[in-house]
Amino acid sequence: MKLFRTLGITSIVALALMGSATGQSWTFLTNQPGAQVGTMLQLRDGRVLVHEPSGTDWLILTPDANGSYVNGTWSSGGSMAALGYAPLYYGSQVLLNGRQVVIEGGEYNFGNADWTTLGAIGTVTPFSGPLTWAANAPPAGWGSIGDAQSLILPDGRYMQANCCTQQSAFFNGPNSWLPNGNILGPLNDEGGYTLLPSGKVLMVDAWNAGCSGNKSSELFDPTTDTWSCGPATPTQLWDSSGHELGPAILMHTGKVFQVGATNSTAVYNPKTNKWAAGPTPAGGLTGYDAPGSLEPNGKVLVMLGPSGFGNGCQFMEYAPSTNTLANTVNPADCPSDPSFVGHLMILPTGQIMFTDFSGFVEIYTPAPGVDSNAKPSISFGGLVNLSSGAKNDVLDGYQLNGLGQNNAYGDDYQADTDFPLVRLTSVADGTVHYAFTHDDSSHSIAPKAFGSTMFDLPVLTPGFYDLVAVVNGIASNTIRVNIR
Repeated sequence: MKLFRTLGITSIVALALMGSATGQSWTFLTNQPGAQVGTMLQLRDGRVLVHEPSGTDWLILTPDANGSYVNGTWSSGGSMAALGYAPLYYGSQVLLNGRQVVIEGGEYNFGNADWTTLGAIGTVTPFSGPLTWAANAPPAGWGSIGDAQSLILPDGRYMQANCCTQQSAFFNGPNSWLPNGNILGPLNDEGGYTLLPSGKVLMVDAWNAGCSGNKSSELFDPTTDTWSCGPATPTQLWDSSGHELGPAILMHTGKVFQVGATNSTAVYNPKTNKWAAGPTPAGGLTGYDAPGSLEPNGKVLVMLGPSGFGNGCQFMEYAPSTNTLANTVNPADCPSDPSFVGHLMILPTGQIMFTDFSGFVEIYTPAPGVDSNAKPSISFGGLVNLSSGAKNDVLDGYQLNGLGQNNAYGDDYQADTDFPLVRLTSVADGTVHYAFTHDDSSHSIAPKAFGSTMFDLPVLTPGFYDLVAVVNGIASNTIRVNIR
């Protein structure tokens, strides 16, 4: 169990920290939130929902007219005060209907250790306004949810684990859940869900489990709703004293990069169903609860630190082509932060947003380049005229959910961005606008998977616009449309 880190707001001594000659850099938001912030969730109208840790309030970051999040502005995201619910470290997902955000459990409630079963559903008003929050009952008979992991399966089901048992359940609408088969290990606690291209789910156990002892991994099959033993990891990746793990990121290569809490990393190949050793982080650093995010260029950005929640963070990038880890430029709060306070999430711009429970938010700009294999592609099939403010237009394409969840932490924080956004740029004045996407036909992350999404347009000035689908910070081909 880790504690919430309360940080005082100090003065910003620089607006940007420049990186190496290859272009990496950190930039402070021009407009800071004015509150300590942690969890981030990408809403499907381009806005970002951000939580005030150990509190009931949410904030929303809206990009400016040029699509910049660095220059974005803040507004209320609604409050859960009436629900008596102020969680820290919990399950979180944006549903495929786009209109609902589900928050489940919490290792703390109002700053007190709880492993609560409380939950909430936030209803989104597209384009403006806060979310409306309502209570959501836990699965029947559950005595805990806590900081347990969650994800959206390829068939659209939301799967939520129970931190302190072998159980998980499927969300079946407000205040309704369906049971799922138990894992093989003793507890879900500190594990994380990684969606694979096949639709299966990978989890590395953080306990001495029955599959391969202290090197156990498990696989969930959504066609049978059952767990089975996965292959043994090369080394023990979880920490024996705290049962912690680092992030696991499915990369564009189709392999999973798993960061351990034991100064070890490993790479899982779903095609061969085998693990291989990854690079050893320099300086004895670990992913002792730590965030990671996949860059559009295919590298993995991770925030590492000493074992045992100690201060001394260092940002690194994993290169799958060479199986190496290298230091990259740090944000202002490294090396003073411990790794567990960090949160990372890819933005539609391809930049990565970072929060650390402080009052300051920074954005990382990776080295240029986009892995062409990860690009979505779209087609209207001849449709070029759209109506301003229209609802339920349909966009078809390939890889609209990207090739993975993109962002990871483990059980404490989920900020999956594997769903399509629709961005329109005015040909006349260059202003950037986001549609509201919803009701996707599929949530498959298989390469070249075909799917569709509906989208609602905001009220736009008539004229020509360049339209793209964006997923995991990577834009599709461009289609010019006429807004009438």
